[in-house]
Amino acid sequence: MEAPRPTHLAALPPHTLGESHGLGCTLRASLAPSRDRWRVEWLDDTGTAVSAEAPIGGGAWSQPAPCPSVPEAASSADVPKNLLTSAALTTGRAGLRSGRRVVGVPPRFPSASLVLCQEDAGTWHDVAFADEQPGQEIGSVALAVAPSHWLAAYLIHDNTGRTVCRVVEHLLQPASAAQAHWRQLPLYPQAPGMAGMMVGQHQGVLIAAGGANFPDLRPWEGGKKKIYDEIYVLLPGHAAWQAAGRLPSPRGYGATVSSPDGVLIAGGEDGTEVFADTLILRWTGEKVDISFGPPLPAPTTCAVATLLNNAVYVSGGYCRGTPRISQKYFWRLDYAAPAPAWETLPSWPGPTRALAVTAALDGAVYVISGIEVGVKDGKETPGVYLSDAYRYRPGLGWAHLPSLPWSALAGASPSPVTENPPRVFVLGGVDGMQAGKLPRDTALPDDIIYLDVVRNEWRHWRERWPTPVVCTPAVLLGDEWIIPSGELMAGVRTTEVWGWQIKD
Repeated sequence: MEAPRPTHLAALPPHTLGESHGLGCTLRASLAPSRDRWRVEWLDDTGTAVSAEAPIGGGAWSQPAPCPSVPEAASSADVPKNLLTSAALTTGRAGLRSGRRVVGVPPRFPSASLVLCQEDAGTWHDVAFADEQPGQEIGSVALAVAPSHWLAAYLIHDNTGRTVCRVVEHLLQPASAAQAHWRQLPLYPQAPGMAGMMVGQHQGVLIAAGGANFPDLRPWEGGKKKIYDEIYVLLPGHAAWQAAGRLPSPRGYGATVSSPDGVLIAGGEDGTEVFADTLILRWTGEKVDISFGPPLPAPTTCAVATLLNNAVYVSGGYCRGTPRISQKYFWRLDYAAPAPAWETLPSWPGPTRALAVTAALDGAVYVISGIEVGVKDGKETPGVYLSDAYRYRPGLGWAHLPSLPWSALAGASPSPVTENPPRVFVLGGVDGMQAGKLPRDTALPDDIIYLDVVRNEWRHWRERWPTPVVCTPAVLLGDEWIIPSGELMAGVRTTEVWGWQIKD
C-alpha cells in the first residue's frame, strides 16, 4: 500500500473510555443493536469484559459496564498490507495504520501512533490521526463504520503509565483540498542552495548572507564544501532576490536572529577558522550596511540564537579547534543595558550541544535537541543525538521539559511559535532514530511537532512540511514564518524558499 503524500489531516481528539488489562487484550468496536449508537467492548484492568456506548456523531459515552465475554475480533485475512485493520464502506474501505517511527525505517507524515486512512478507487490515502503524544505505542485496535461516520478504538498507555481504552470518531466527508498554509516565495538565487546560511529581516526586508554548499560532488565522492560571502535581499512584493553586497569574508553557520539593531550574526566559520565576532546587517533602502557588534565571550559555530524582551540569547555550538567539540555556552546581549555587552549565564542542566533548536515565547527561552560531540583519547567521539528540552526564565533559571519523541537535530531555528495558545513548533530535523540506519540519499522527515506549553506535552501538527530542510532559520515576517533554502539530505541543498502561516 503506497499512499499519496497528504498535506493536511484532521487531528481527532481522543476520548478515554476506561482502563484496560493490557495492550494486547481483545478489543471490539461495532454498532449497537439500535444501529444509532457505537458500542466498544474490552477487558478492564481487572480482566472483566466491559462495554460502553455513545450516540453516533457525538454525545456522552456511558460508563463501562460488565458484559458477556468480549468476542474475538473479526478475521484480518482481508486486511491490506501495512494496515492494522480495515472495514468496508459504502464506497471503498476504511483502515487504521500505525505511523509510529521505527529505527531504520524512513518516517512519513504523519508519524502518529494511530492514522485513519481511506481507500477510493484502489488508492489509499490518510485522512486523520488520533491526537496523542507522538511516538506512543498502541496495542489492539478495532474499527466500526456507519453510513456517515467511523469509529476507531485502541489501547494505549496514558501519561501515568496506565493502559486505557480510547476512541476517536471521524466524520466521512467528500474529498476536498484543505486550505494551504504554505506558499512558495522566489527561489534563492545561488544554486544549488545553501546550508548554514544566515537570514533575518530588517525594515521588513529579508536579508540572507553567506552559507555553504557542495557545488560539484557530495563529500563522500570527494566534493569540497564551499563557504560564501554574498548577501541577497528579498524586498516586499518583489519577484526575485537581488544582490546587496558581501560579508567581510566568507562565513556560514553563525547564530542568527532579527534584533532591534538589525540582523545579528554571532560567530560562525569559514571552513578553517571559527569566529568570535558579531556582525550587524541593516537595510538602508539601497544596500545592506555591515558593522561589527560586541564580540562573543568565545569563538563558536553551529550555535543558535533567539530574541526575548529586547535581549539576544545564544546557546551552544562548537568551539574552535580540532577535534570539534560541542559546548554549553549560554550568553545574553541586553540591548536595554547602557553599554550592551555579552554576559555569560548559567547553562541548562543537560549535555553540551550544537545544532540545537531555540525559541522565545512568553518570557522564556527554549533550548531543544541538538547533537553532543565530545573527545576521548584525543579523538572526537560519535555524536549523540539529543531529544531533551529546557526552558529558561530570566530570574528563575532553568526547567527541564518533556523530551521530544525523537531528536530534531539542526531543525529550523529560531523556531516558529504562537502566543495564543502558547506553542513552540519544531519542524523536521535530523531524526536520531534514523541515525546511521538510512542511505545518504534519504530525505528528511516532514513531520511538524509542537510543545503545547499549557499541557506541557509534545503534540503532532496536522500539516506536512512540503520541503523539509535543516541548517536554516525560520524568520518571522509579518504573520508568516519564512524558511529559506537549507539542506535536503546529506550534501544536498535546495533553492526553494517557503512561507508558513500557522492557522488553527
